[in-house]
Amino acid sequence: MYLSTGIFQDITEEQFKKMMICFHSHQKHYPSNEIISTYGTENSKIGILLEGEIMIIRTHYDGRQTILEHLEPGDIFGEMLSVIPNSISLVQVVSVRPCFVQYIDYQCLIKRCSKACPWHSTFVHNALHLISQKAVHLSERLEVLSQRTTREKLICYFSLASFHSHSNTFQLPFSLSTLADYLSVDRSAMMREIKKLKDDHLISIVKRRVTVFFDRTTPSYLQETHC
Repeated sequence: MYLSTGIFQDITEEQFKKMMICFHSHQKHYPSNEIISTYGTENSKIGILLEGEIMIIRTHYDGRQTILEHLEPGDIFGEMLSVIPNSISLVQVVSVRPCFVQYIDYQCLIKRCSKACPWHSTFVHNALHLISQKAVHLSERLEVLSQRTTREKLICYFSLASFHSHSNTFQLPFSLSTLADYLSVDRSAMMREIKKLKDDHLISIVKRRVTVFFDRTTPSYLQETHC
């Protein structure tokens, strides 16, 4: 149940309903592969993913696409929470699977509730925690993208995924084709490098299930962040 995770952690269903009324919130359903919003429209709403799966995608001027974020139930998104300059390229929030999104106004997050609802403080605490997690994920993303070669990007990404799953075996959140967009590399070149990693007995991939056989040493910045 989405209320047990993310921004609604430690908030009961009854408290959730009262808080959404207080926030004048509304909920919306989206089918698969639908554009939920486009950054750059000065939208002050914060979206909370209740069910489904979402990706935030940047489309460059030459038509290339880069996946900036992969969101699951309990995650939040919104132009007000973004550190992406809107003038650089088109950034869209797209549903991967059918989604339910709860919308609240950004002001409801940063202003104290007029009714002094005790669960509002919990909600804000959870939101700040999610925002701090976004900062960590951004650091991880920069770590991956800063690698010079496709092979190094793959190894760095697999190492981080293994670290977060606390296991040498983990499930990719998306297909290999989508992984190329996430790593911002050519798909054919990436598949060649994956084959080389398999031939070198560094990884094994069955569908979306990946096993790494190299030393998954924790990067120094992660050691500091997660200490």
